[in-house]
Amino acid sequence: MMNEPIDRFVVRFPRSLRRRVEEVAKFYRRSINSEIILRLDHSLNGLPDLDSEHAVEPPMFAAIERSLRSNLSDEEQTLVLAFRRLSGLKRKALLALLT
Repeated sequence: MMNEPIDRFVVRFPRSLRRRVEEVAKFYRRSINSEIILRLDHSLNGLPDLDSEHAVEPPMFAAIERSLRSNLSDEEQTLVLAFRRLSGLKRKALLALLT
């Protein structure tokens, strides 16, 4: 796919969807464009299940995440990952509930 010619394609997104794509791209430390391309390719080839989530992770993602969370317990790491997967609104709601 990467050796193919590249075309510019303008898409109008609802702001809420753009924010969600931006959050996920930030989580995986890649550009919004790369995230959209990867997810479109995945969805057109069949939606991945939870076991194939690692297939959408960029190289070295697991190692980087491990180093950033090295001082966290397994429970804390699970919470961090679950928190990162929440939308911005759900994160705010959870934080409000906890404080």
